[in-house]
Amino acid sequence: MSKTILVVDDSIVSRMMIKTIIESHVQGVDIIEAGNGAQALDKVAEGKVIDVAFVDYNMPGMTGLELISALAAKLTIPKVVLLTANIQDEIKAQALAAGVTFMNKPIDEEVIATFLQS
Repeated sequence: MSKTILVVDDSIVSRMMIKTIIESHVQGVDIIEAGNGAQALDKVAEGKVIDVAFVDYNMPGMTGLELISALAAKLTIPKVVLLTANIQDEIKAQALAAGVTFMNKPIDEEVIATFLQS
């Protein structure tokens, strides 16, 4: 069965890197990508099945945590990752409280691959 993965990051380079890693580790994957929270909410219909979401923290319009909260009101995503270079304890604590996995940028292929296979 194929997986659907949401990738939201305002950096096109980061999105491309994440997509490349995902495609090399997950067969038959459907990737939905967006450059900010509003685009992500537009692209994800209520009830849509999303298996994994990779969400950047620092984006224009809304933070990654705000987007994750808005997505949770529309659908259930079993595995959510908050990506950020902003390694503040407060943001880590908020991510953990939301049940979200926290990953540091720059992106590490091995870390993402291990997460996808867990």
